[in-house]
Amino acid sequence: MVMKKIYIILIVLVLGVTGMAYLYFSNLDKESSPSDISLNLVSANAPIIFTFENDKGFYDILGQQTVTNDILGAEKSNLLKTLRTLISNNTSLNHLIDGEKITIGFLPTSANRVDFIIATQTKAKKFDHTVLNQLNATVKQEGSAYHIKFGDTSECFISIINKSIFLSNNKKALTMLGTTKLPNNEFAEYIKQNNRFSKNTLANVYINYKQLPSLLKNILNTNLTGELNIFNKQAAYASLNYNFSSDKLLLNGYTQINDAQNYFRLFVDQKEQKVNIDQLFPEQTANYTLFSINDYAIWHKALKVWQKSKKEDEKIAEQLHNINEKYRIDIDQTFPKYFNKQFATLELKSGEKLGIVEIKNGDKLGQLLLDLGSDYAPDIRIFKETDLLYNYFGEPFKKFERPFYTIIDNHLVVANYASTIQVFLNAYKNDHLLVNTDSYNAFKDQISSATTIAFYVNHKNSHDIFGKNLKAPYYKQYKSEKGVKNYNAFGYQLSADNGKFTSNILLLKNQTKTDTIKFSGN
Repeated sequence: MVMKKIYIILIVLVLGVTGMAYLYFSNLDKESSPSDISLNLVSANAPIIFTFENDKGFYDILGQQTVTNDILGAEKSNLLKTLRTLISNNTSLNHLIDGEKITIGFLPTSANRVDFIIATQTKAKKFDHTVLNQLNATVKQEGSAYHIKFGDTSECFISIINKSIFLSNNKKALTMLGTTKLPNNEFAEYIKQNNRFSKNTLANVYINYKQLPSLLKNILNTNLTGELNIFNKQAAYASLNYNFSSDKLLLNGYTQINDAQNYFRLFVDQKEQKVNIDQLFPEQTANYTLFSINDYAIWHKALKVWQKSKKEDEKIAEQLHNINEKYRIDIDQTFPKYFNKQFATLELKSGEKLGIVEIKNGDKLGQLLLDLGSDYAPDIRIFKETDLLYNYFGEPFKKFERPFYTIIDNHLVVANYASTIQVFLNAYKNDHLLVNTDSYNAFKDQISSATTIAFYVNHKNSHDIFGKNLKAPYYKQYKSEKGVKNYNAFGYQLSADNGKFTSNILLLKNQTKTDTIKFSGN
């Protein structure tokens, strides 16, 4: 009888704990996730999503930062400021969405345009367009949307779907939404899942890299090739936390690469390394991408699997075999044996491109490569065979098919033109290096010194490159005093962490010497 009572008590306890756990996690999901309707509709069209809670404190903080205004431009910034002021000053309107999750999606619409959609849900049991009459604006219905015009010439368009509100600066963006709830999409599920772990953050940014090319093609004159290939149809998501600063945009979080055949996944198990290779970069460097490998033997096995997925493994094996037979050397005793920890590709302000590989014994490697290369000029040689670096390091060296090269201070430097190698040698020998510039040191002070993969863009040195690559409206914004003219650099770091990458994104304004001292003391 006693045992029977114990069993009954245990069953009741189990059921009780299960029920409490269910209620807890159900409420947690409900509190941290935006409306399925608004999130699904916006994320199905927008590769960049910005989310935050409708809270006056957040608007006050955001109002102190000029970085977001510089990025968005005067027209969009003025509209958002007008909306923020109107809603926060209207008690009845603000009450309907107080504490609700706000979702802002940035998406391509017409050619050369990138617009935004703001979505939220209301607490009203029944919500219709009559609430728009409370706005201090002219309201006119245009089909299923409403055209709102404010006294300062700002205007926007609003759609109401059930209890959700969708607002955009472009009516066409609203027509892309549809009028019914979409089935769950993977990006929306990813956002909801990561919302659970970001309750204490000010705001969040989510990026769908697979959709990103559709947005970038409206900004760029060029295809996503070369250095821009990192943004081309990548099956990856990023979940980033927004950190307030008046003089920089700083985001940190995670980047998740879903495609097993993605080149970046080769680095997902490699420990981050302190960046040293940038000590050689010329001061005219416009952008670079660098990679760290702490165990090349393990990484090379992953590279071979990647090459097999691209159906290149047999061709590469045959080529290496032929090289061994032709030159009577074991080529696996060259790059794999003498590689150190890092390699990088960079573009100079002139558009010239370089590749740099950190090695352990430059003199010894130089001797082993004697038969594989020919002299071209003092300190400059050219490889006789193609794709040697691509075979051992993969995608970044695809652009250097049969490059010129030099070896200096335990670094192998390659380029497609001998003149580019000479530019590098002149800069290095005369100490005209990126690490000697105040702007680069200010950037380095604000970002982690160790990483697995890093992307960097120097604003000053990229003027001519962006002039060729950006469409006119965006290049104008790039050069404008009210745009990003007075910015230092952009950086994106990926550090391997248990199958995904911790991520830091930094957009830094130019700093005075006083500012730099202040930062380093924080």
